[in-house]
Order: sequence, then C-alpha cells, then structure tokens
Amino acid sequence: MSASDIRQRYTDYFVKNGHTLLPSADIVPRNDATLLFSSAGMVPFKQFFLNPATAPHKMVTTVQKCVRAGGKHNDLDQVGFTPRHHTFFEMLGNFSFGAYSKREIIHMAWKFVRQELNMPEDRLRVTVLETDNEAYDIWKNEVGVDPRRIVRCGPEDNFWSMGLEGPCGPSSEIFWDTRDPRYSESDDERWLEFWNLVFMQFHRGADGELRPLALPCVDTGMGLERVASILQGKMNNFDTDEFQVIIRDIDARCPPGQNSGNVDLAKALACKRIIADHLRASAFLISEGVFPSNIGRGYVLRRIIRRAVRAGRLLGINDSVLSALYPSLELAMGAAYPELLERRQLIVSVLESEEKMFLRTLDKGLVLLEGIFASGNSKRLVSGADAFSLYDTHGFPLDLTEIIARDNGWTVDVEAFEQIQRQSRERNKASWKGKLTKQDSVAREIEATCLEWEEAGISSQFSGHDVDPEAKPTAATCRVVTFKSLSNGDGLLVIDPCPFYAVGGGQESDAGIITIGDSEGSHEFAVSDAVAMPSGQATVLRLTATSDQEHLFRGGQTVYATVDEVRRLGSAVHHTATHLLNAALRKTVGASVMQAGSLVQAGGLRFDFTSSALGNEQLREIEGLVNKAALGNIEVATACMPLDQAKAQGAIALFSEKYDAASVRVVQMAGVSMELCGGTHLRSTRAVFPFHITAEGSIGAGTRRIEAKAGVAASVWLQQQLEYGRATAQTLGAAQLSVMDKKAQQLVDRNRALREEADRWLRAAAVNAEAVATHSTALGERGVPAVFHILAPLPFNPRLVAERACHLRDTEPSLVHVVIQGRAIALGVSAEQLPAEHAAALLRCVLEKLPGKGGGQASLAQGQLETAVAELAQLAHL
Repeated sequence: MSASDIRQRYTDYFVKNGHTLLPSADIVPRNDATLLFSSAGMVPFKQFFLNPATAPHKMVTTVQKCVRAGGKHNDLDQVGFTPRHHTFFEMLGNFSFGAYSKREIIHMAWKFVRQELNMPEDRLRVTVLETDNEAYDIWKNEVGVDPRRIVRCGPEDNFWSMGLEGPCGPSSEIFWDTRDPRYSESDDERWLEFWNLVFMQFHRGADGELRPLALPCVDTGMGLERVASILQGKMNNFDTDEFQVIIRDIDARCPPGQNSGNVDLAKALACKRIIADHLRASAFLISEGVFPSNIGRGYVLRRIIRRAVRAGRLLGINDSVLSALYPSLELAMGAAYPELLERRQLIVSVLESEEKMFLRTLDKGLVLLEGIFASGNSKRLVSGADAFSLYDTHGFPLDLTEIIARDNGWTVDVEAFEQIQRQSRERNKASWKGKLTKQDSVAREIEATCLEWEEAGISSQFSGHDVDPEAKPTAATCRVVTFKSLSNGDGLLVIDPCPFYAVGGGQESDAGIITIGDSEGSHEFAVSDAVAMPSGQATVLRLTATSDQEHLFRGGQTVYATVDEVRRLGSAVHHTATHLLNAALRKTVGASVMQAGSLVQAGGLRFDFTSSALGNEQLREIEGLVNKAALGNIEVATACMPLDQAKAQGAIALFSEKYDAASVRVVQMAGVSMELCGGTHLRSTRAVFPFHITAEGSIGAGTRRIEAKAGVAASVWLQQQLEYGRATAQTLGAAQLSVMDKKAQQLVDRNRALREEADRWLRAAAVNAEAVATHSTALGERGVPAVFHILAPLPFNPRLVAERACHLRDTEPSLVHVVIQGRAIALGVSAEQLPAEHAAALLRCVLEKLPGKGGGQASLAQGQLETAVAELAQLAHL
C-alpha cells in the first residue's frame, strides 16, 4: 500500500466514524512560543486539551506535518544512520475533545489496523499502563486480543503528560513484529511501535495529585513512514515508496562508475538517506516562510541544507544537490501537498542560493580541516578555536564539524567551542545597555490583561472599515466595556463599537482621541496604540496619562472616539498601494512572486517578497504600473465571503497567514488586484498617486524588500530629493541637475587615481617598514612558530600594519607574522605553507593575552588592542 493510499485510507476511516478532517497546521506553531516546530500531531490542539469545552470540533482527524530538528525535539544527528529517524515526518492523528474516551478509540484503532490495513493479528501486540486495568480489560475481553499479546508497562513507557501540570493520562501502544532475524520474539528491538493511543483522563495539579477530568480527551499518533514500511514489507523507512523516488534520482546524479563517491557503500547509503530526508524538511520549511539565517528556525534550516550539501559532496556531487532534486520531491509528495507545486520557484530559489553560498566556503573549510587532521595532533582533537573559526568564517555548523571529525577518527573540543562562542556573544552585547525596563514590565502587563479579558469573554465589534479615510472625521459614539489602569499611569480600554484599527496584517494601529463628558465638563485622552486580543474578539486601546481618572471609565459609560485622520489616511494610502505593488510585481516578475511580509505605516510601506534581484528597468516598470492604476481612480471594493469562494474567484492569500474558512474579507481593485485583507483601505486608488520606490535589496536567501512611499508622503519625499539634488549640484559646481552626474564622475575618477597612487606608496612603505623590536614565540595549540614585529609609532597607519603583515607572510611563509603599531595589530599566515592554521583563530589566541578585538580571513586577520604596544617588555608574557 502506497504512502498516499495510507493517508487517504486513514482520514476516510475516521471521517466515516464522525470526525472532522482538518488540514495540517503549519510546521511553525503560530500560537506556541515554547516550540521551534510542530513535533507531534497534537501540538495545534494544545489549547483544546487544556479547555475541551472551547474546541469548535469535538472529533478531529489530521495528517500533521512535523519537524524534529533543533530545540528539545532533535533527531538531526541520527538521520540517515537509523531506520526510523527523520527531520521531517507525517503524523496521522485522531483526537477527541470530550466526545469519546478509552473504549471507543481502542475499538476504532483495532478495527482500522485489522480490517483497513489487513495487518495479521499474530504480528501485533499492545501495551497498557501496568495499573490501567480498564484498558487491559477492553483489549482482552471486548476486542479479544490474546492476553499473551498484552504487555503491562510502567509509567515511563505508558503514561503521557503535557507538562509538570495539566492534562495527562495512561496510554496504550500498538506494536508490529518485524521478525528481524537478529532478535528473538522476547527482544524489544524486534518490535516496532507504530500507533500510540493517549487517554487524557486526569489533571495533575501543582501538588502532583491526579484528579479526574470532567471531559476526558483522546490523542493518538501514528507515524506515516513507519506504517508505510510495515505495509510495504520494508525494514527501513527510507526504502518506502516516497523516499525511493528521491533516492533513485540521487543515484542518477552520482558520477558514472562512482555511485558511492569517495566513501564505502554503507556511508554512501547513509548520505543518500540524509539528502532525501533533508530535501523534504528544507522544502516544507521554506514553503512556510522559514528562510536560512544564523538564529532560531532559520539556523536549523541552514544546518539541514548544509548537511545535505556535504553529503552530496561525499557522493561526488559537486554542484547544488537539493534544488536539482526538487522535481523528484514534487513527484513523490506534490499530490498530497499542493503548496510544493504552488511555491516551487520560491523553494528552489532559496535552496539554490543557500547551497551555492555554502559551496563557496566548503572547500576552504575542508582544506583547513584536512590540515588539522594532517598536523599530527596526538590527541586527535579539533580545538575549540579551530571549530569556532570554521563556524564563524566558513559557515560550518558545529555538528557538521563534529561529523567530519568523527569520520576521520577525531573529536571536537565542544566545551572550548561553546566558551569561545559565549565570549563572542558577550563582546557583541557589550555595547548593549538595556536591562529590564519599565516599558518591558508594562508590555507584560498589557499581555496579561488581554489574556485575562479574553478568558472573561470581553468582546467588541470593529467599526473602522465603515470609516472613509478621505472624509472629514467625526466622533463615533461608543460605550465602555471595561478599563484597567497600568502601573506606569497609562490605561487599557475596550469600547464597543470600536473604530480604531488594531496593529495587524502588517499595518500599524490607529491613534486618536477618546472624549468623555460629565457634569464637570469634558475630558480627552490620547489613544497611543491599539492591539487585538489573541482571538481577535476585541480591540484593546492604550490611553496615555489616565492616572487619577479611572472613575471616569465606568462600564456602560458613553464615550466619543475620534480616529487620527492623518495617520488613518496615510495607512490607507499605503495599504492600498501595497496591494497595487503586489499586483505589479506579479505582472512584471511573474505569478510565482510571493509576499513574505509587509509593513504599512502612515509615512511609507515595506514589502518583502520572494524573487531574485530586480533591475532598474523592472523597478521603473513596477512604479509605472502602480501609478497607472492610481491615476485610473479604480474603485476599491470589499466583500466578505467563504474562503473557498474567494480562492475560486482568484483572491490572493498570504501563505504564512491562517484564515477563517467560513468568512474572509476580500479587497478588490477590478482588473488589477484581488486579495484577502482585513486592513483599512481607500475608497478608490486616486490618492495613491504619486508612487515611488525608495529602496530595493536583499534581506535573505531568495527574499527581497521594497520600500516605497505613496500619495502625500511620496510628494514630500520627492520634494526633499529635489532639494538634495540642487544642493549636491551646487557643491559639485554643476550649473544644472542634468550635468551633475558628469561632474560627480570626474570627481570619482580623480579620487580613484589618488587612491591608487596612495596604495602604491603604502605598499612600498610596507616593504621598508623595519621593526623597532621583534619577539619570537609559538602560537595556538599546535605551537606554530611566530614572530611579533613592533613598528615605530609614527607615522601611524592601520593599513600599513596590514600591508606589512602580508609582505612578511609572503616573503617568510614558514612563520606566522604578527605586526603591531600602537593599538593596531595584524596577523598573516601562509595558506600554502601552514594550511592547518587560520589567521582569525590565531589572532583570537593573541587577544587572550593582549586584550582587544578583531577578526579576519584564513590568511590575514586584523584588530585593535585596548592598550598600545610600544616596547618589547609588553610582549614578554606571550
């Protein structure tokens, strides 16, 4: 049975048994900051297990996309070397939020396994918690499982809890007899667990006491890859159909006659499995808006991609591997996950960009490691400094260095690496003066209040869409729902209806005035911010300086709300301009362009999108399309409709957002743009003119950013640019703006000639810059011979120091040369003569004794000392 058939059969079975089929939630949890990724099928439903009465569907089934790489759930190191570990996997699950419990799910599970999957009973066994007599009796007396096939286990195996406190309960697992000839029937290794049934029937209190839940829940998880291996008669998940589509493509890309590259067959097989697994994980992460970076989820993705690149290199594949294999992933999984087809260009572009970037540094890093391995280090230990240099300079994640070291019979000094990394971070943070401020505590206070009000059922209706941003503002009559004072003297207020737009969808919040009238006169309070409750059921306004005025905000009190017209109009102009810009990009660059984020403010907009770099002609074309639409005075129409209907009509949705399937708001400019959007807009496009792009550039692999201004803000900006141009022309001596570029080019040419002349003098000076003192020593863990050269303090020139280090490196390559003049320091290393050494790593060793900061490349590193060095005695301790 294929993996695709298993998915379909599972969901069909539970839908037939009264469950609602929901699509997989995002791999990146949207409402759970404690997790990097969704690592289990139950993750999207945690809130409903905590409060089952709030679940919109009482019986649910899903096929959840999961990633276990990074954080506390991390299988990255095992991938490729074991039959079952994956970074990306699919979890088949069914869930009950108070609708049924233990008895029902045991019967349903056994019927599915035996009748739908046709698994023979003599290959199955089940486990129960040793004290769960109820589950034991159901399996034995109701289902009819032979008691010899029911195993009682301790709580370490068959009791599940969400945390130290909260819902928890016993579990029952179903196992498959693999009949692995290496093990007897009594050996645990012979049995493969493939379905876990969790009966959440207790709540563990802070005192550790277990108390029965009023509404017991059920959480089950079945690994698709494991079930596929069972039903396809495979001992290894990587031998199943979807993995094999990718692995066959890898085989075809290995050099002819060199299918295992430079490694033995077992290692080659592991490399192919690593690539196949990592292609799946990286593609799905990118499809959800995770891009390679040096922090958080982006760094996990970067590690995954770079491990795959290195595996490809071991197989003899010297070019990009993941991007080239992407069609095989589409073939294997595209039918089940259409986003792989819809976002093909984005995924391939990001993969290719990241792979090429790493390939540029991979060879240099491997040469450095080979030099270390050849150095004769008796401990066979890669130092922390070398490992950090590989990480910092060549982009080698620590775990990749560990793998390469292990393959060569070496280990890495991880403790020293982590110490150097901590020191680096501390230096980077040294200039940061921020500690816990009053603003931080107030922010937490606001968050806690929003959650408290949400649980209390506080709600309000947003009326801001009814306000014409170009019309003269009028005060809206509202009533006070609730109010709370903050510790800094501000206040939080909920009014109904509420005309203030809460920050969201990339758009900044509205500001304005709340007016209260009583027998003592009227009182005005400034609205500085507006935020939505997590569920969106109410908008919470932040009022400034409300202390001693709390008595005015009584529940039910009438107030008058006036939205700041300038800010609202500016936001509306730029939000409508953002939609026009998106449409222009898709027309100019192609429909594969996808929005990756935006910021809409009264003074301008920022738009992130997936694409390669844009040329000046493309930018001018985009500007022209937006301005043409603006001058067309097209009506901006809005309508609410079901999500499926909106998509059928061609509305564009932001792929990182989740929408209410029952009702979405569609913003349309006929013939130009149609998007799902909850923001505030103009009534027509006229006020967007003029539109001008002020900046365009890269913000990450495969992602670009446009900054632009529209309407009045653009007119002001263009006037400023004209004034800057006139001032510059005057400085250059240009009579007219039209000849300013010629004057500027003449100045650039003359400056370049002067620099080249200065460089010639500097190189000549470096050759003849004799040291006033020298000191010979040994540096680094390998004790490489080094000479320190102290130059005369005058004429002081840091570039002279670097040039002198390069000259000495090239003329005496067997030594490491450290040149110091005052506080300037430079270190030169010959890559040919000393391939195991790295200038930046050696400079760090020096800076441990001579405090300062610096960095650099493999052959030259530079820095600045805290204290000037003028005499030999200052180097005596080196």
